[in-house]
Amino acid sequence: MVKRKTTEVDNSASAATIASHAEESFPRGGASTLTPLEHREISNKAAHDLFTTAATEETVSTTEQPVKKKRKSAKKAKAVTEEKKEEKQAIGQLHYKQLTVGTSVLGCISHINELEIVVSLPNQIVGTLAITEISDPITALVEKVAAEDEDELMDGVDAPELPDLHKYFFVGQWLHCKVINVQEEAKKSSIELSVKPSIVNENISGLDLTPGVILGATVKSVEDHGYILDLGIKDLTGFLPLKKSKTYIKLYNRNEELSPGQYVECLVEKADKRTANVTVDRTKLAEAVVDTPFSSITSILPGQKVNGIIQTIQSNGLVIQMMGLYETTIYHSHIPDLSNTDKYKLGQNITFRTLFTIINADEKKIGGSLLPHILSLSAPVLNDKKKTGQFVGDIYPVGTFFDKTTITRVTPTGVWVSLENIDSIKGHVNIACLADDRVPSISATSGKYKVGSVHRARVLGYNSVDATLVMTMQPSVLEEKFLRISDIEVGAILDGTVEKLIPAGMLVRISKGMVGFVPPFHMSDAKLTRPEYKYKPGKAIQCRVLATDESRHRITLTLKKSLINSEFPIFKSIDDCKVNSVSHGVITSLRKTGCVVTYYNNLFAFAPITEMSETRVNNIEEAFKVGQTVKTTVLKINPEDNKMLVSFIGTKDRPRSSSTQELGMGKIVDAVIQSVKPTYLDLLLPGDIPGRVYTSEVYSTFDEIPSPKNPLASYKANQKIKVKVLGIPQTKLQKYTAVNIEKAKKSFVECSLRLDKNDESTREMSNLKVGEKYIGIISGVNAAFIQVFVSKLANGIIQRHLASSDIEICQDLKKNFTVGEAIQVAVISVDTVKSNIHFMNVENEETAVITDVSQVTPGQTMNALVLRKDRVTGLMVELINQLVARVYLTDIADELVEDPTAPFNKYDVVRVSILSVNYEKKAIDASMRPSRFDSTIKSNEIKSFKDVRRGKVYSGYVNNISPSGVFVKIASQIVVRVKIANLCDGFIREWKDIYKLGQLVKVKILYIDYNVERFEGTLKSSAIENTEPEKSKKTKEKKVEESDEEMEEDDEDEVMKEASECEAEEEEEDSDKEEAEEPSTEKVAALNLKGFDWTGIDNRKDSSDEESSDGSDDESDEENNNKKKKKEEVKDITAELNSTAPQTAHDFERLLVGSPDSSYLWINYMAYQLQLSEIAKARDIGERALKTINFREEQEKLNVWVALFNLENNFGTQETLEEVFKRALTYCDPLKVYLQLVKIYERSNKDDKAEATWEEIVKKFGQHPEVWVGFGTYYLEHDNTEGARSLLQRSLKVLPKQEHPHTIVKFAQLEFKHGEPERGRTILEGVMSNYPKRLDLWSIYLDMEIKAGDIETTRRLFERVASMKFSSKKMKFLFKKWIQFEKTHGSEDDIQRVKERALAYVESMS
Repeated sequence: MVKRKTTEVDNSASAATIASHAEESFPRGGASTLTPLEHREISNKAAHDLFTTAATEETVSTTEQPVKKKRKSAKKAKAVTEEKKEEKQAIGQLHYKQLTVGTSVLGCISHINELEIVVSLPNQIVGTLAITEISDPITALVEKVAAEDEDELMDGVDAPELPDLHKYFFVGQWLHCKVINVQEEAKKSSIELSVKPSIVNENISGLDLTPGVILGATVKSVEDHGYILDLGIKDLTGFLPLKKSKTYIKLYNRNEELSPGQYVECLVEKADKRTANVTVDRTKLAEAVVDTPFSSITSILPGQKVNGIIQTIQSNGLVIQMMGLYETTIYHSHIPDLSNTDKYKLGQNITFRTLFTIINADEKKIGGSLLPHILSLSAPVLNDKKKTGQFVGDIYPVGTFFDKTTITRVTPTGVWVSLENIDSIKGHVNIACLADDRVPSISATSGKYKVGSVHRARVLGYNSVDATLVMTMQPSVLEEKFLRISDIEVGAILDGTVEKLIPAGMLVRISKGMVGFVPPFHMSDAKLTRPEYKYKPGKAIQCRVLATDESRHRITLTLKKSLINSEFPIFKSIDDCKVNSVSHGVITSLRKTGCVVTYYNNLFAFAPITEMSETRVNNIEEAFKVGQTVKTTVLKINPEDNKMLVSFIGTKDRPRSSSTQELGMGKIVDAVIQSVKPTYLDLLLPGDIPGRVYTSEVYSTFDEIPSPKNPLASYKANQKIKVKVLGIPQTKLQKYTAVNIEKAKKSFVECSLRLDKNDESTREMSNLKVGEKYIGIISGVNAAFIQVFVSKLANGIIQRHLASSDIEICQDLKKNFTVGEAIQVAVISVDTVKSNIHFMNVENEETAVITDVSQVTPGQTMNALVLRKDRVTGLMVELINQLVARVYLTDIADELVEDPTAPFNKYDVVRVSILSVNYEKKAIDASMRPSRFDSTIKSNEIKSFKDVRRGKVYSGYVNNISPSGVFVKIASQIVVRVKIANLCDGFIREWKDIYKLGQLVKVKILYIDYNVERFEGTLKSSAIENTEPEKSKKTKEKKVEESDEEMEEDDEDEVMKEASECEAEEEEEDSDKEEAEEPSTEKVAALNLKGFDWTGIDNRKDSSDEESSDGSDDESDEENNNKKKKKEEVKDITAELNSTAPQTAHDFERLLVGSPDSSYLWINYMAYQLQLSEIAKARDIGERALKTINFREEQEKLNVWVALFNLENNFGTQETLEEVFKRALTYCDPLKVYLQLVKIYERSNKDDKAEATWEEIVKKFGQHPEVWVGFGTYYLEHDNTEGARSLLQRSLKVLPKQEHPHTIVKFAQLEFKHGEPERGRTILEGVMSNYPKRLDLWSIYLDMEIKAGDIETTRRLFERVASMKFSSKKMKFLFKKWIQFEKTHGSEDDIQRVKERALAYVESMS
């Protein structure tokens, strides 16, 4: 029979071979035409036939050969028994310790919090899904909320709200999750999950996205005909038509359209290379089955409904061969009726759903489930056989009792129980929850907890994946009154015991597992100075529940007898309150206008000061205390805003107006003043409508106000006045709307005492004009600013330095300004988008109103606010909003001191005088010298270039230290350069360590160039103090000719000027962050100019002296002699240029005359200029080189282009670099130019630019294999292995077929060098199977293995190649390579073995 079965297998194999023969008639290299899947199916079928026929074969053969067959059968039975034992150990439930980062698992939502979602996982494991691990759009919104600036909130900008997770998810929703973090702690461990498609679906191959596959996706965008979904698979997006989403939206999304970032479970219906058409219909998701086998285990996701064959049946579960390829285990808790032997049989084909996949561990594991609710992806069906849609955890919440639970299964970790009259769900009791005392072990056949025993149990939780209630049988827990916070009713009176006192209050234990918190002012009606004397740990007390917060697991209690024994009903929500209803509350906050009263469940109300006492209250803090219990009566309720107004003195009769005049906008009506507030009048309008007149609407001009400190002093309560109706203010709309009686009763109607119908004064923000003056009313005073309004709809601030011209007043705003005070203000800036207005206080007509840089002129004095201080650059101060000025170190005080910025702090108010203004760059220089404001103070300030005299000593600060010397600023715009030779009297090698930036020094002016306004000085103490320095023992032996010296001096002059301009540019950038950067201002290191004569600077004349002086005859003779000597020196230096490096620009020019086509010289010339910070000159030299080099010297020209690329990349802008790049493309080979540019980007770590350039290269030059290899190298060097591997597939679609082998081999080499060697071997094996006769490819394979260092693997590969048939020439090459390998890595025996094999080959050929 075995032979017959084998024949059947062979026949089937032959059929498969014949079927595939039509596709490939002549496979190369002797490769099999069967696919790996066909091989696996044939192997499984053969093994199955052998095992299933083993029993029959044994019975038939027993009569013929009893002894032999019995022994053979016994051995086989023993082997089978051992195999079953091994398989039995392999089946087990998913445990917490098995969960590693990367594990994929099917989960179900059990609870939704504000910032996270609690997810049930298989086998009673619970994980959390953070709000930032749902999708990229939701994460971006959360980060935006977290980064919201407090200043914007202060200015009245509404902060963005966090996404409401209840709108995106629902309890009972199934999720595809992946574990991203596992935290193990002593008391509690947590599992962090993610549902981002880019994480969960990262390992899925696009080929495996076949019909029937279910996966998680997020909405990427909403289009006209459907939704674009993010599947997390590269180059593949999902599309969900609108018509296929209607059912889901109606049943599960509250009839609201799907929003970007929302997570959905979708079913693939059709897929191509770019788009997958999906549906979210829950019925189709439940019925879909994946028929096409997955090509890799990494593509298997949890939640897939698949077919498989039962391989093993055990008491604790099943082993199933899924799709004939992958072994899957199903634990007994996920198998209904496992004890029914007729239901499951070996070889039976069953349908199940995958539950989890562990593929990143040493032992890969796939788990499945046969539970009906998981197969249908729904909730368990209870006894009524109908799907109620209600979450089972809500039907049986924590604390539910089951009087009769029957133990059905006993395991070492606990017991499984059946629930009375419930079949679809079961219960589980951990061994630690069976009794209060420790239970060492349990047995299924004996003892208290044997199978069939009945017990009373209580629910602790519900796992929706397992459809299991987590329960306890502990008597102490069964007796507990409360198990969850929701069981406790707000207002309930409980008995408890004092747990302990903490700094924030007291903890009270109200049950075994629950502790409540008592705030300090709720410990007693009277204030306790030593509460530890009254409340000692363990003391029994009576308390009342004030509030519960289930999300924070917090219970707030009160011990006040006045609240515990109160006879009035309690206020728990605003819906419980009615006008004139009475209840007790507690004062929690005192304000000038009243107090805040708190009731139960954190319900707040406001009591105006007029309603707190029948008599006038002068000092509210003396009459009332925080924590005081008060009896309150509700006066007014606003349910929409959740606001309530209460009174401590009960209801009282209020005057009612009999007038029924219509309150139309602009109409003048009679009103009665109810009360006078600091900033407005409370009115009663006709029809008992509340009204209000703000102080800004009382007077037309500022001169009309009799007392600006108290502008409403002339108005009294109950006074009758006439007002003009403005309307109901709409703050968000920034306008007034018509009066609606119902809305007016809930808020107020704003009115005006300016009755003139032609009054067109600005009341809305949009009508405010910058620079105009208005009446401003102070509504709040803070340390940093004053809050001011010019109308109800126009609120803004005055920064402290703009509050007054007197600095002392600005330093203490609260002392000098009061709420309600009227001041004249000018508008500085208006931002209608952010609803921001900046004002300044106009104290008198002489106060200058500055709103823009164009209004700033030199000589102006004003206040400023210190924003930043720096020991090198000085102070950065703000004049008005977003207009800053710079105060250099020399302009802070008249007497220069070390670190003059030390006395100043951020946000200090200072007085400044404007020195200069650059209107184009909005750069302002200012001075804080007291002499600028007081002419009696003597000052040594240098105000201009002409104030500096040669030979004088000035104080200044070190502003820059460069290779060419030290630069000292003696004024904000005047810089003195000190060459290295003039830094100190002695010789010091590390001269840069002598001085520090910002250091105060004294410098003596040695030379003045009036043409370019340049100074040179010395820091030598001997020169400053008129003392002779010590003579140096060594003198220079070599002098440079005059022409060279002049050229070097001119170059250094340019360096000094450039450095000073550079510093000025950098400081201007500091003063205005929005100013574009100047490429030429970047510092570069200067060359070390060896042999340069730095002496004789003291003997040079100023430029003005040189023009006016006449030389004497003696001097002329001396000059003639010098010229003769210099002519001789020119010849000597020219001869030396061939053997020494050029030292000056003149040297380079001489060399270029002889070698004009040498890119090496041109590039070094450019580098020389860059060392001197001469970026523009270096750029010009590059352009000269391109024009000078012969057009036939393409490589030389390309070298210069590359040098220009580097120059623009380091010192230019992206625009200048792109301009040079485009020019180079027209003159040079485009591919070479592109490759040089991308290498420059890589070296300068501009990864985004490099990657974009590589993408452009492969699009333009995709026919060249080297560009693909280069791009792949870049990806692997930057740890983007997936990107590199996808490039290989892309390249094979573009490159000619003859280039495929070498390209694939190159990528394999890259895997060996930068990626995974094992993957490189796989790629090479695939190539060699198609090209087995290519010894050059085998040689590459061998070289890679040799470099990998695995000697045995390399040796086996040599043996494998040597066994193939090649020509004698190739075999000679192979054996020489093998012998060389053994000489390096092997022994003498290994070498001899190779030689013997080579000899055998030679003999076989002969």
